[in-house]
Amino acid sequence: MNPPSDEPEPSPSLPQGLVGYLRTRIQLVSIETREAGEHLQRKLLPIILVAVCALGTYLLLLAALVSLLGKVLKMMGEHLLLGWETAAFLVAGLHIVIIFAMKKKLTSKPNAPLFEYSRAELERDREWLQENKTTSKNS
Repeated sequence: MNPPSDEPEPSPSLPQGLVGYLRTRIQLVSIETREAGEHLQRKLLPIILVAVCALGTYLLLLAALVSLLGKVLKMMGEHLLLGWETAAFLVAGLHIVIIFAMKKKLTSKPNAPLFEYSRAELERDREWLQENKTTSKNS
């Protein structure tokens, strides 16, 4: 009696070559899915940081604007002293710098090309089709 295997039994109606071809394609999709998952994991932290920094910037700018507007209306003509508003603008500026740094990281291209196995396989298929096209014309 044969032990159970993880691989499905090939159908008797399918040629052995087709079964091998399909098995190889499934493995290729599995490898590329894993690569895409790793690529997404590298992008997740910058996306979260951008969202947090954008929310922080909005809240800080809003608080500073409301405070400054309140002082302008209250003092009407007096000079504003440096206070927590200036600090809020500086922190907001820091958040903006972080947002642009994370945007740059998110828009940068990956070090290794994605789906290199599929690209190579498609190129081999393209070459094979070109060879067969020229061979069939010569026949």
